[in-house]
Amino acid sequence: MNEKLRSKPTQKQEPKKRAGAKIPSKRGEEQLRKKLKAAQEEIERLQDRLLRTAAELDNYRKRTEREFAQVIHTANEAVIKDILSIIDDLERSLKSAPKEGKAKEFHRGIELIYQKLLSILGRYGLEPMDSMGKDFNVDQHDALLQVEKVDTPAGIVVEEHEKGYLLNGKVIRHAKVVVSK
Repeated sequence: MNEKLRSKPTQKQEPKKRAGAKIPSKRGEEQLRKKLKAAQEEIERLQDRLLRTAAELDNYRKRTEREFAQVIHTANEAVIKDILSIIDDLERSLKSAPKEGKAKEFHRGIELIYQKLLSILGRYGLEPMDSMGKDFNVDQHDALLQVEKVDTPAGIVVEEHEKGYLLNGKVIRHAKVVVSK
């Protein structure tokens, strides 16, 4: 047995090749590198696209939330504008009703209804504007007249014919006022 081993010359053993496996040539290696580079660029492009799409979706979600909140704040605006005429009528009746005798109780009842209505609408964001003695502001007031007032500087509201109102900080009705010259 020793003779058999000695008689065979020692050869380098090559690694066993798998069936169908080829050792890439220089040209094949170059093609594989190009394919790998193209695949990596495609991955980067798709990752960028995914990030952009996620950002667009997040912006869309935030925008729709803001718009929905805005709709909620102003949803009642038309109804409240119609109710303002009732508030005006109640204010006029309170100013003109006698406050003595039997009418005193009636006046007190109208005043309670008026206060309750303002309280309810206040919970929905309605606020009356205080205009008397303030500077005229075109964003809040509609000037009906200008009058000469000796003791009042020019541009000051001296009379209020119709009260103005804000709904959640937005003017829904301008105050109709008389302004000093």
